[in-house]
Amino acid sequence: MSSPVEILLSTYNGEKYLTIQLESILKQDYSNWKLIIRDDGSKDGTLSIIREYAEKHPGKILLIKDEEGNMGYSASFSKLLRHSSADYIMYCDQDDYWYPEKISTMMAAMIVEEITLPVKAHLLFSDVQMVDSEMKVTEQSFLRRTNYSAKKGMQIFFLKNYVPGCNMLFNRRLIEQALHTENSIKLHDHWLLLVCSSVGKISCINKPLMQYRMHDNNAIGFTEANTSLWQKVSLFFKNNLKYGFSNKKYREVLYSANIRQMQNICECLAADVSKDAITFSKIDQSNYFRRKIRNITRPYICENSLLKQLTYINCF
Repeated sequence: MSSPVEILLSTYNGEKYLTIQLESILKQDYSNWKLIIRDDGSKDGTLSIIREYAEKHPGKILLIKDEEGNMGYSASFSKLLRHSSADYIMYCDQDDYWYPEKISTMMAAMIVEEITLPVKAHLLFSDVQMVDSEMKVTEQSFLRRTNYSAKKGMQIFFLKNYVPGCNMLFNRRLIEQALHTENSIKLHDHWLLLVCSSVGKISCINKPLMQYRMHDNNAIGFTEANTSLWQKVSLFFKNNLKYGFSNKKYREVLYSANIRQMQNICECLAADVSKDAITFSKIDQSNYFRRKIRNITRPYICENSLLKQLTYINCF
């Protein structure tokens, strides 16, 4: 018998796209799932759509009722997480589209990972196709766009979030450990990534299993400015002149939230954290030249342009 999976969905003014997402979940070839929804104070027809689907599919779609209103995207998902009870959890956004094999493919991979490394926190994700508001594909591979490579190791998650929350599957062990820490980074998905990269294992399926819709109303999305070569070169020299010899200031400006979160994780989960996590949490105490060598050989971040990567190597 297949293991139960709980899908957590926070909605807000999502009437335009919500039906497409709900239908894609109902068409999954993995049947042992439950969708738990919390509405974050919608003022359009979102709640009516949810109630209609919950009525048609009792036991499969559940709407949580509370009086807390608009908490914000991340806080709403965190509240949903505390309502979860299944051994396997997925986050879901209101405006995407899941391919029918998404849950079954990810669960099959998760079971293999847990057999290989039992009693460990596991988080699994796949590639996604990026689409516009009309579902036209704009990028075939989110992983290529973000320059993600599994060969670089889990430490690259310490500085950059390569995984949209809507594309995660994680186990109960990760939730148990994460809830012992403080979510100081205030992002429900990156918080779990940082915890798992410190105490467990993050795995990737190099295949798109959903369409990730990018439009003006995204709560959190992937954006990158269309800057000219001259602007990129100017920014390179500006940052290197400003931070090249004051690396701590560079970290404080760009990555202080990540470092504080990792320090909290290392303190709260001291018995389980990896050596990489401890090294990163003590970055301000590290030797200058050793840090530069590591920035080249085992970087914490893989930028998608040479100038950005050189800035990171020189300034971090």
